[in-house]
Amino acid sequence: MKRKIYITIIMCLGLLMNAQQGKVGINTTNPTETLDVNGKTYTNSLYLRNPGEPTMSGGSFLATSENALQLYDPALESSGLFNYLKLTLTGVPGTGIADYDTKIDANNFLVVLHNYSFKLNDGTTSVMLDYGDNGINDNRQGSPDVVAFKSNGTWHIKAQFTDSRIIATNSPIPSRTYNNFTVDLYLMAYKRLIEKQNISDINADLGGNDGSTQTINKPSGF
Repeated sequence: MKRKIYITIIMCLGLLMNAQQGKVGINTTNPTETLDVNGKTYTNSLYLRNPGEPTMSGGSFLATSENALQLYDPALESSGLFNYLKLTLTGVPGTGIADYDTKIDANNFLVVLHNYSFKLNDGTTSVMLDYGDNGINDNRQGSPDVVAFKSNGTWHIKAQFTDSRIIATNSPIPSRTYNNFTVDLYLMAYKRLIEKQNISDINADLGGNDGSTQTINKPSGF
């Protein structure tokens, strides 16, 4: 009985000493963080402050693949914080894609379209833009309008050019009546595992300057 009391006192003194140093260790005598638990934990609720800024040693985000929070290891996990997706759409008309529903849940994922390409159905890249779709001013082209946007709870894709039609340039295909293009879209889908709030869009007027002196507020939560 006395031995158990001594062990308890020693453990409490160890926790007190670590606490006085600003770090508490459970099942470890050398805690490296404010609370360092060497073993499994069980809790009904877990609250994280500033989840967008990991400050723990190693700087790893948390991911969940079982019934526990773990450090994310891409070599072991079947799902991740972000997923790469190549979306290939064929049979695209010369007017481009106005609204394609990817069916990706906008509440659980953030989709970023980081690259794209327009080709013929045979894979060749003999394509150009016809400004105004009339064969005139072909030295001009409209602005690219290739974006991912949210609509009715899912992510949608738009891939077209303002005031311009996509045309084929390889002979003998009639360039302005060809309507069988292939569009490759390269997407990153970030899963919303831990999120404090949705971040609002930011608009800033540079007033004709290069932006070097422009200041905007940091988004809330970061």
